[in-house]
Amino acid sequence: MALMTTMRNRMHIFLWAILILFLLSISIGGLVGGANIIDQLFGRVDPSTAIGVINGQKISPDDFSRAVSGRLEQVRASGREITDRDFDQARKQVWDDYIREILISQSIEELEISTTNQEVLFHLQNIPPPFLISDPTFQTNGEFDQAKYEQAINNPSGNEWTQIEQFMKDTYIPNIKLQEMVNADLIITDEDVWESYIKQHVNYTIDGVHITTNAVKDEVEEPTEEELFNEYTEKIDDFYREEMRNLEVVSWEKKPSSDDSIRVLDECQEIINQLNNGSDFSELANTYTQDPGNQVSPDSGRGGDLGWFGKGQMVKPFEEAAFVAKAGDVVGPVLSRFGYHIIKVNDRRNENDEKEINASHMLLKIEMGPNTNDALKRKSTLFSYDASDPEIGFPAALDSHQVTTKSVTKILDETTTLQNFGAFRQAVRFAYNSEVNDVSDPMQNDQYFIVAKLDSVLPKGTKSFEEVQNQIKNSINQERQFAQAKKFADELREELRKGSTFQQLKDNFENIDLITGDTKLLIRSFQSLGKSNYFVGALAIANKGDIVGPLKTPRGYGIVNIVDISPIDSSDFEMKRDVIYDKLSNQKRNTNFQSWYQDLLDEAKIIDNRKYYF
Repeated sequence: MALMTTMRNRMHIFLWAILILFLLSISIGGLVGGANIIDQLFGRVDPSTAIGVINGQKISPDDFSRAVSGRLEQVRASGREITDRDFDQARKQVWDDYIREILISQSIEELEISTTNQEVLFHLQNIPPPFLISDPTFQTNGEFDQAKYEQAINNPSGNEWTQIEQFMKDTYIPNIKLQEMVNADLIITDEDVWESYIKQHVNYTIDGVHITTNAVKDEVEEPTEEELFNEYTEKIDDFYREEMRNLEVVSWEKKPSSDDSIRVLDECQEIINQLNNGSDFSELANTYTQDPGNQVSPDSGRGGDLGWFGKGQMVKPFEEAAFVAKAGDVVGPVLSRFGYHIIKVNDRRNENDEKEINASHMLLKIEMGPNTNDALKRKSTLFSYDASDPEIGFPAALDSHQVTTKSVTKILDETTTLQNFGAFRQAVRFAYNSEVNDVSDPMQNDQYFIVAKLDSVLPKGTKSFEEVQNQIKNSINQERQFAQAKKFADELREELRKGSTFQQLKDNFENIDLITGDTKLLIRSFQSLGKSNYFVGALAIANKGDIVGPLKTPRGYGIVNIVDISPIDSSDFEMKRDVIYDKLSNQKRNTNFQSWYQDLLDEAKIIDNRKYYF
């Protein structure tokens, strides 16, 4: 009651606030193109005007769509059929590219980086960018032709360089300058170059022992429930989760039916009839075969030619049919896991006492036909109709249609795929636009028709202790096992100081791993130890005969003796010094710039409206 009284007393304040916001929206609306002032004040953006906003800069839905279409066109140009996964990947790549382009462009503007015409000319003449070097226009026999390039620069036939020069001035060179500014303090020392050479060219032979966490796990006490709960409360912020939704999904897989197999078999027989009537095998192969290896160019094929091959090179049904045929015979249809084959044996021979044949073939894949697709769609539609009917309901529809469900859990709003079903953004949108127990219309991707029921909603907030108890337990156990492995390793190190050998340690403690005479470059993975940056750094500065460790590995702690170090060829180092320097420089520059960009990304204010579009 007290709360209601307080609200009534403050109602006039609330109404005045609404009035003020309304007046502001009228007065400011004209300044911001009629924008909703509530959205402006609370940082929202109308999805119809922007698919995303990066630090206030909008991404137009039309521009985004064109960019996605451009990426998909590249897939089509490769001759591959576009899948739902291609759509998802293209959208993600375009989104990431837009963010990167906008953030870097904003940084260039803030830093007031600009480019002169003289700089553009210098780059074009002396440091041609990669996209020009790889352009076939300026290549001869697949290699960049400097003379051909200079001829094009010095003798333009029109304004063909205008767009390139503008791109160089507005984007390419400013990006280079930005990277140079970010990496201005980067230093590659002689020690860095020397250490890199050692890692890549010097072999180390080691003996040692590895005390893995698995070797000491029985000595570690399990955390009590009180300890687990204390860890939960101390790290409560780590267990926040966004809202998630759970679906029950009925599916019909898109796969060929027996009718499809019969249809393809009939097509094979029609082709064989044409061959029997005198048609040319190679011409029919170029027309009908679905073997991707037959295609030479968009306009020509190999006529199904497979060349010479021996036994064991083809799938078994194909081989068995081909090797019993005579030269000139046409055999088939032969069924393999790829589909139906029609095979023509061109010739036979013995090569090194092994039989070989020269053959051509046509492959007709058994793919789902339109009738099968329509039948699956009809099944899913009828199920959806019954499951949505209040008189029947979802459970009864499962029984009457003799189908089962799969649970798909913990679906996030930005999810694009469904576990077990692949890319299925449509189903995710259903999950977030529906009420619990709602049943969807039939939905489909490349692999399935599905009907989904929204089973439950997990509200956003902190995960319960019960949900994360095992996760916390595993984390504490791992920490304790590493600590115990370190303690055990320290004890073994002391035994070595007293004169024990690695073999004696192994004899006394069977559960540790023994390493004997393992020779590797430092960039490789040592026996049992794996790849450990701690060991790489320690071995690089150690000498023959040194005992190194205990040092942490991905699985525990290791102690090793450096048995031998291969000789270092100083003349070889001098020959490779500059190459190593350049490689190190590029690696560190890329890593440093990516780290700078990640910081920029973390601080950016990004509004993502993609969920309203797909």
